[in-house]
Amino acid sequence: MNLKTEWDTLRRRIEEVFHPASHHESGADGSAQDEREWVVIYRTATGFCCMYKGLPVNFEDMLDVQIWTEEMDVRPYFMGL
Repeated sequence: MNLKTEWDTLRRRIEEVFHPASHHESGADGSAQDEREWVVIYRTATGFCCMYKGLPVNFEDMLDVQIWTEEMDVRPYFMGL
C-alpha cells in the first residue's frame, strides 16, 4: 500500500472540489466569481471550530461564526451540520 500516493490523490480531489478550474472565470451573468478564501467550519460538542492559517478558532454559537467570517472576509463551508 502506497500511502503517500493515496494522500496525494485525496488532496487533489479535495482541492478540485474547493477550487474548481472555473473558479477564476466569470459567472453566467458576467459577474466575477467570489475570490475569498474558503474556511471549513464544523460543529463541536461546545459550539463550532475551524482552522484558519494553521491555528484553531473556536466559536460559542452561529452568530460568532457569522461575525468572524464577515470580519476576516472568508467564505464559510459548514461540515457536519
